[in-house]
Amino acid sequence: MKFELKTYNRNISEQELLDDLKKVALKLGKEKITTLEYEENGKYSFGTYQKRFGNWSKALEKAELQIKVQRDISDLDLFENIEKVWLHLGRQPLYKELKRPLSKYSTRPYEKRFGSWLKALEAFVEYINIDGEQKVENEAYIFEKKPNTEIVFKHITKRQPSERLKVQVLMRDGNKCRLCGITVTGDNIHFDHIQPWSKGGETLLDNLQVLCEAHNLAKGNLEYDVK
Repeated sequence: MKFELKTYNRNISEQELLDDLKKVALKLGKEKITTLEYEENGKYSFGTYQKRFGNWSKALEKAELQIKVQRDISDLDLFENIEKVWLHLGRQPLYKELKRPLSKYSTRPYEKRFGSWLKALEAFVEYINIDGEQKVENEAYIFEKKPNTEIVFKHITKRQPSERLKVQVLMRDGNKCRLCGITVTGDNIHFDHIQPWSKGGETLLDNLQVLCEAHNLAKGNLEYDVK
């Protein structure tokens, strides 16, 4: 293991700041970089540049880089990013985990928009719990019996849960397989219908549970709910 000394930036020169700015631009292959792009790749903080040059645009001008105007990030953009990260981790993201490549945005736009990362999470939970059930019809499901005696159910929901509904299940149950208790993340998170889809089970929060890949495949269309 290599140990390195982390230096403090109290006496950093203007030229060193500009050189690192140019280094990041070269690394990214861009003549325009945003504060977010620099903070994720640079050596110093945005605050250091702000104190030294007054604002980011002036720092870019000094470094002979083009000023990039970043489009406004909407609340929906920020919420969808949390949703993506939450689904990948299978749990609530931590402050320190909001960085590339896992997260499109750092915590900075969340803090700027909502006041703090905690308040951003509170707003996200409120958003994610609105209209989570993905019904496609208003009437209750019915079933038909074909001549060959096969029962075919007509569902009021789509078979695959929406990303929002998946997050709701994870928020309720966590990211552990309900059959074996193993912690699951990424592609190993399977959202299982407690009452099987083939037997009329709907894609609703109360009818979904988290399983690992192995147990989801083993369970098949058995009706098995772990209380």
